[in-house]
Amino acid sequence: MTQFSPPAPAHDPIVEAVGRMVNLVFGPDRATRARTAAILLCAIMYAICCSAAYYAAEINLMRPFAPKLLWATSMPAYVLFYSLVRFGKTKHLKDPTLMLPQNVFALLAIAFAYTAIAPHDRGVVLVLIALVMVFGMYTHTPKQSVQIGVLAMLLLGLSMGILAHIDPAYYPPDLELLRFELLLGTVPTLIFSAYQISSWRNRLAAQRRDLRVALEQVQQMATHDVLTGLYNRRFMQDKLEDAVKRFDRYGERFTVVLVDLDHFKRVNDQYGHKVGDQALMAFANAAGIVLRETDIIARWGGEEFIFLLPNTNAEKALIALERLRQTLANCTVTDTVPNLRVKFSAGLAVHETVTGLNHTLERADKALYQAKSEGRDRNVTAPPDKP
Repeated sequence: MTQFSPPAPAHDPIVEAVGRMVNLVFGPDRATRARTAAILLCAIMYAICCSAAYYAAEINLMRPFAPKLLWATSMPAYVLFYSLVRFGKTKHLKDPTLMLPQNVFALLAIAFAYTAIAPHDRGVVLVLIALVMVFGMYTHTPKQSVQIGVLAMLLLGLSMGILAHIDPAYYPPDLELLRFELLLGTVPTLIFSAYQISSWRNRLAAQRRDLRVALEQVQQMATHDVLTGLYNRRFMQDKLEDAVKRFDRYGERFTVVLVDLDHFKRVNDQYGHKVGDQALMAFANAAGIVLRETDIIARWGGEEFIFLLPNTNAEKALIALERLRQTLANCTVTDTVPNLRVKFSAGLAVHETVTGLNHTLERADKALYQAKSEGRDRNVTAPPDKP
């Protein structure tokens, strides 16, 4: 019976066009998109504020030149901020979103707007300081949060004092003093809140890092042999089962090699367990150098190791084992016994369709036993099973 594959899903040109537009505007990766979105949100807020400033100038709440100057400075500044972030020029910085420069620019704009608004409506600008503090408290360090708050008080305080001294008619000293007192009563609270939130955020980030390191250590301990650093038996068992599944589904052949170090007990008895451990580590290091990155090596138990060689037949496996044998022949195990060399016996078995994983391991084990009984320091390939 002929099997019909379901038709491939049609590509929606509108969806593809929207996706390309998103990548073009916001960037190709998630981190850049988050940063450019923050930049564009700030730019929209500035555009709204500039529009409000034009309206305020029309109804004589702001000096006429102020909206034009705000627009002429804020929009080019945000084009610069956006371009630097969008094209990855800030990725190497500790503040890749440029939030600190944005906050400083915002405080300068607020201080300027404060000087341009009519005397009795000027206090409304102070609300924007809270917005700046809140916007930065989730990205700044505790120190930066304090610096932004102190800078806000200094800029507004100096503006109030200097302007009240230069033009007391337009900047009544009594009103400026009242606003400065309100500033001193609110901004320190914002600074403290921003400092606390930044500190909590840093502690949570540190806890997440510690947890990630701890999980990596637990995973390392659960999957690796402590002495050699190779994978352990449990991990290799899972990898062998995965290899069988790939073989059953895609026909990817693989070879299993069981390796036993020759006369290892004699090494322990004659030179001590420390030298024996060094012999195990020497073998593990040599195997890691000689075998391919796709090959998986594990300590199977004691002085026994197992190799899983994907997409490898018996002939190629034998070539790899001979390279390993030559490498070990030139490898000094320990300076205390300079003439000691690691030798091994190996049994190979190519996984076949007619056999299960346990049977393949049994065939490799029998081949290893044959290599040892024939004099050690040799390889034996298990014959294929008869169908």
